Amino acid sequence: MDSLHLETLVLNKGWDAFNIETAKESIVKTFTGDANVLDENYVQYGWEDWLELSKMDNEGPFVRTSKIRIKVPRVIRLLKYNRIPKIEVKLTRRNLFIRDKLECQYTGKKISFKDATIDHVIPRSKGGKSTWDNMVICSLEINIKKGNRTPKEAGLTLIRQPKQPTWNLMFVKYVPKIPRIWEKYIHTDQWNEIGYWDVALID
Repeated sequence: MDSLHLETLVLNKGWDAFNIETAKESIVKTFTGDANVLDENYVQYGWEDWLELSKMDNEGPFVRTSKIRIKVPRVIRLLKYNRIPKIEVKLTRRNLFIRDKLECQYTGKKISFKDATIDHVIPRSKGGKSTWDNMVICSLEINIKKGNRTPKEAGLTLIRQPKQPTWNLMFVKYVPKIPRIWEKYIHTDQWNEIGYWDVALID
């Protein structure tokens, strides 16, 4: 992967992780003075200091120009923005799995990505729509049992009422390998719960 497209974790002024963006975007924010880069010891670096560190550091990854090399920031902290954005979570297969924590919503049992299916609580043939409050994750076995019926008709009960989730960092984007420095700012066990991500920590 091009170093400019590596992921950077973005913190707001209050040190809350709220976004993931490319190294290119984070470098621009640092250059313009809108953000500081953070290292493993929570030390903050402005643009000039980060350039000096990049000269002395031999551990990449780096972004290289004809004259300088810049170490890719893995975490930046914005100096002005102090809010968590209100973002509507998109209804996608991946986000349904995240919301329902890969648990069958009729039995509560953990299921693998391979065996998980999406069920329309009210079947589409009965007027059910593809919406957050009408779609749940369930096992293939339960989905076959339910068939083209409502939960009541199939003798099933939802363990929780489906609804649109509140936005959080896990809904931002797929990250196959999480930099170890991110552990200081996010709960990596939450990411690892979603087994189909096959998440791994890297230095």
